Amino acid sequence: MKNYRLFNFIAIALATFLLSSCLKDDDDQRIPAALFTMVNGYSDANAVIYYADGGPLQNPNYPMEFKSYRPIVGLFTGARKIAVSAEYNNILVDTTVTIKDSTIYTSFVYGTKEKPVQVITTDKINKEIKNTESGLRFFNLAEGTDQVSLQIGSQTSPTEWTNRAKETQNSATAHQGFIAQKSGTFDVIAKDKAGKTIATRKDIKLVENYYYSLILIGKANDEKKPLYLGLVAQAAN
Repeated sequence: MKNYRLFNFIAIALATFLLSSCLKDDDDQRIPAALFTMVNGYSDANAVIYYADGGPLQNPNYPMEFKSYRPIVGLFTGARKIAVSAEYNNILVDTTVTIKDSTIYTSFVYGTKEKPVQVITTDKINKEIKNTESGLRFFNLAEGTDQVSLQIGSQTSPTEWTNRAKETQNSATAHQGFIAQKSGTFDVIAKDKAGKTIATRKDIKLVENYYYSLILIGKANDEKKPLYLGLVAQAAN
């Protein structure tokens, strides 16, 4: 992914500012709100635009390119219709999700023109990580892949990262928790069910006490949109 560096202390500061917004009346009242990250792994368009209840979540003049993401926008709580469009305002997918107060979410859009997909995760810390560790999770969002396994350096791959089919909302929800892995700079390899390497990314830096999603996107055996391992810096609470 394009190398945005989203440090958690910035996210926390932003969350504190957003979630502490007040309405001035007789008493100060905090406006319930959540935080939302958008990730574009949709390979059948050059760029996408996100909307919430018909209003753009980004500047429509600057759509989000394939292999990029937009970290942290604010969303008010309640039932929100999150839609994603491609070129010429063609709506690919729309999902109604109940947004909860003080919660952090990420939307991943992927798939093909025939079958676009959006999954939305809740980004929460299931287990505290040590000072020498980073929190990681893996999603297989690629086309033409089956039973993908992920390896980070020489570290033992968690069972959750082995034999992963392309994600559905159910599987993404099941794997939305972050798993502790040793921090540092590593090569990351994705392999198919036969053990063949299908994507490699060198020198990924995992900072101590930060959270990331590793995602496989693109299409198998495709020259224009080949398989690619993306790194998404995440906020989590």
